[in-house]
Amino acid sequence: MRDLKLSPKPNSYILALKINPITRWIYGSAGVSYGVVDNAHYFTLLYYSQVLGLDARLAGLALSIGLVFDAITDPLVGYLSDNTTSRWGRRHPFLYASVLPLALSYFLLWHPPPFVQDDTSMFIHLVLCLLALRGSLTLFQVPAYALCAEITSDYDERTRLFARYSSVQSIVGNGMSVLMYALWLVPTTEYSDGIMNVEGYKVAGLVGTLAIAASVLLFTIGLHRFIPRFSRFQPSDALGPRQFFRQLADVFRYPSMRVVVVSWMLYYAGSGIYAMLWVYIYSYFWEFTSQQISLIVIPMALAGLLIPPLLSGLASGHEKKRVAVLGMSAAILVNVFPIAMRLLGIFPANGTAFLFWILLVLGVFETVFFLVFDVASSSMMVDITEQAELDTGRRSEGVITSAVTFAGKCAYALGTFLGGVTLSLVKFPTETTVGDVAPDIIFDLGLVYGPLILVIFLGSVYAISRYQISRVQHEETIARLEGR
Repeated sequence: MRDLKLSPKPNSYILALKINPITRWIYGSAGVSYGVVDNAHYFTLLYYSQVLGLDARLAGLALSIGLVFDAITDPLVGYLSDNTTSRWGRRHPFLYASVLPLALSYFLLWHPPPFVQDDTSMFIHLVLCLLALRGSLTLFQVPAYALCAEITSDYDERTRLFARYSSVQSIVGNGMSVLMYALWLVPTTEYSDGIMNVEGYKVAGLVGTLAIAASVLLFTIGLHRFIPRFSRFQPSDALGPRQFFRQLADVFRYPSMRVVVVSWMLYYAGSGIYAMLWVYIYSYFWEFTSQQISLIVIPMALAGLLIPPLLSGLASGHEKKRVAVLGMSAAILVNVFPIAMRLLGIFPANGTAFLFWILLVLGVFETVFFLVFDVASSSMMVDITEQAELDTGRRSEGVITSAVTFAGKCAYALGTFLGGVTLSLVKFPTETTVGDVAPDIIFDLGLVYGPLILVIFLGSVYAISRYQISRVQHEETIARLEGR
């Protein structure tokens, strides 16, 4: 079964590349591992601060350290994977190397050894687990992103590939949240409040470990047979620090590269705050029970199924920039509206069925709109590959994608830290069950969260609107490369 029609010319580009549905979903399977890890980010602060008793500032700092390390390793792995020569091609050695450390570090994150008891040992353990987890995630994620540009140069097909990736990531990430609240973080005779159920976190950690290992192997082995086809792009430069910085500087020459980086920085800064405070907003601000939250998250998880057909329609004949701007603008409105209405005192009261159904519906739209932006902007990012190759004669998709993810992860780390700072700023107590937090603290949480998210996400919209590579320009670039 042939997925790619390759020209006998080693550097030829064929616009009419035919990617079958199986290949699209194999590529999308990479989203499982990232969905599991991303979901864990929502619960790590809660687990270590509320359940294990670690100071929220230390937990937020540890999460930020892990994300910064993750970000720093991105350009290095991107550069090395661009310039690696092996019988497994440029990317697969890194993909295979990520399996064991990624799964093991995730398991230990939720199963600290018995000697980890006080704040010092708990902080050190959390930092070490996150360094290993984030570092090994980089070994997998950066080459996986870069492979999209190698699989196809088609303007719309790249969007379809990323649509599968984001769809799977969203379904798995939100699906894990459903399982957390419906199966694992449930009240017991020992824990009257489900979010304090320590055994539930441990079970989730084991399930997540198995899912991560399976998804990385499926993606890596599933695309292994394409290695000869990926090998049409051969490294042209010797490895070295000077060459690394030269390639990095080359890609930042392009305005489109710079605006994507800025947009992702703002998007992920806001996402970091959102991720850290999501559980607090739904558990403490809206006072939903674990069962209610699991019901709200179910349609959010299923919303990921809408992304492949929705993006296939939006991608066909439309500019990616417009799709990205539309997605983020709509997501901002849906995200901030309920908080603003509650602060103004004109939203349904906590505990009412009306509030539950409103937030359930809005959660679906919020998920879809954020995913639309994520897919479109990711596809825009890899389209810079051919523009850079036309000028430099070098394939730098690893450097390009890793530079963007580096900026995004640094910003996500900042957002994560700001989430912890926000909790400290409003004097949010630790080891406190829902309903026992003072109303003025809950009000202050919403007052800080809403405007902060609004300003950051609006900045992301403005930045991505300055992107310059259109459909016509991309196809002209491919034609010029083909004519060489």
